[in-house]
Amino acid sequence: MNKTSVVSTIMGILGYIFGVLYSFTLILIPVAVYCFIGAKFYMDSSSLTESQMVMKKRAFVGYAIFFSIVAFPFGLISIIPAYVVSHQNVTITSLEDEPQRESTSAEETIVEKKEVSENTTTDEETIEKLEHLKSEGLITEEEFERAKSEVLNKKK
Repeated sequence: MNKTSVVSTIMGILGYIFGVLYSFTLILIPVAVYCFIGAKFYMDSSSLTESQMVMKKRAFVGYAIFFSIVAFPFGLISIIPAYVVSHQNVTITSLEDEPQRESTSAEETIVEKKEVSENTTTDEETIEKLEHLKSEGLITEEEFERAKSEVLNKKK
């Protein structure tokens, strides 16, 4: 468990506490809802790897601002994970939590991969690369099958 995970867990607990406190007032129930949402985000983030946390950098900064305002002074703790995540030099190894791109960008990725692969790789390597794109969620099963059949039919 890294330092950011520990602080994220602490912020998750504080978020739930402040959510409960704000829910006792009728006028601040919307703030309580956002506290619960932020607390869940922090609790979920405590189990992520550093590269996955870096991909959620914008959310960390947003919740840091929110909790710094509504949970002052305890909310200032939320600045720690936001700062650490924003200033880490981590290579992103997994794209699972990245928002899905539009299908056109996935199709463009297939075309780019095919153009590169036609010049430098064998058909087996091309299919392996397509399988990797499919496993990363960058292309759908249908796009994979279509590209695979194009690679295999290219020889004929």
